[in-house]
Amino acid sequence: MKETVARRIDAGQLDTFVTSGFGIFGGNSRATAHLCFSEHAAQWVADETWHPDQTGEWRDDGYHLQVPYSDSRELVMEVLRYGADVEVLGPEDLRAEVAGRIRKMAGIY
Repeated sequence: MKETVARRIDAGQLDTFVTSGFGIFGGNSRATAHLCFSEHAAQWVADETWHPDQTGEWRDDGYHLQVPYSDSRELVMEVLRYGADVEVLGPEDLRAEVAGRIRKMAGIY
């Protein structure tokens, strides 16, 4: 096994890398998810912290949550957990990824 020398990283840089996006995936945030939850799901979501830089507000059509993320994998799984009680309003590529997963699931059942 080839030995590699570790390099020191400033604690602030490391913290930024680790906490920029949603969930376990590090790296700079590449987008912000805009999610709309039904009143039913919002009972729980409105009190949760998905990310320190999230924003949330009640609107006429439900609870809107905006969450920065660097990798969509874990976020998609979290969205799917809420089923029909959440809609991904943006960005379009995240919406398409969730829709694709739902179509694939529907094909199984």
